[in-house]
Order: sequence, then C-alpha cells, then structure tokens
Amino acid sequence: MTLRPLLAGFAVLCLSAVPTAAQAPAGALSSIQTGLWQLRALSGASQGGTRSICVRNPGQLLQLGHGMQNCQRRVLSDSGNEISVRYECRGSDWGQTSVRVETPRLANIDTQGIRGGGPFHSRYEARRTGSCS
Repeated sequence: MTLRPLLAGFAVLCLSAVPTAAQAPAGALSSIQTGLWQLRALSGASQGGTRSICVRNPGQLLQLGHGMQNCQRRVLSDSGNEISVRYECRGSDWGQTSVRVETPRLANIDTQGIRGGGPFHSRYEARRTGSCS
C-alpha cells in the first residue's frame, strides 16, 4: 500500500470538514440582511436584556449559544422562512436552534443545548438596527 492514496483520502476528509459558518447562507437565511443586529432576550438567563452583534454571515444566528466556536452543523429542516439546525462542538457542547425569518430585518430565534456542562435555553427577537462599524 502506498502513501499517496492515504494522503488523498485524508485531504478529502479535511476539505469536507470545513465549518458551515463559512458557507453562504441558503434557504430561510438567504434573505437576512447583514449588519448590526440587536438581540432582545424573550426568555432564558438574560430575559429582558439586549445585546448587539455584528452579523457578517446570517449563519451566525444559528449558533448564539456557542459564539464563533468551530462546530459541525446538521440542518434538520429548512423551509421558506424557517430553519432548524443541530450543531456539535468540541467536548460535549452542542445546541439546537430554530430561526423564523419574519422580514430581512427581523427574526425570532429559539436556541437550546449544553454549554460548559450545563443546559441553556433562550429565545430572542433579533432586529437589524444598522451597519457594523
């Protein structure tokens, strides 16, 4: 057995493991406008609070519970205006998120999973407020 076929197989595995966050959004997320978004917590640990994030890729909205970690995603459903995704990160962290796109500037997000060994569940109203600075 030569080393060349093994290296070719390894290269294919590495290329297929590129995280989906780097890929262009499809389906429900394709209409989301990039820019500065305000997340208003409707439930969860930060209920009533708000935070702002710069959304350069709408896929960022799928992984609010784990930030920019390099997680592997699997699309559970993606229809017209709603997408549900399950993702797994290093260790035992994981999440499942559903995003319902109301308009290109307004979405509702429901996310839950395990982070740092403990559970989380939050719902957000996400609203585009302007451009990133």
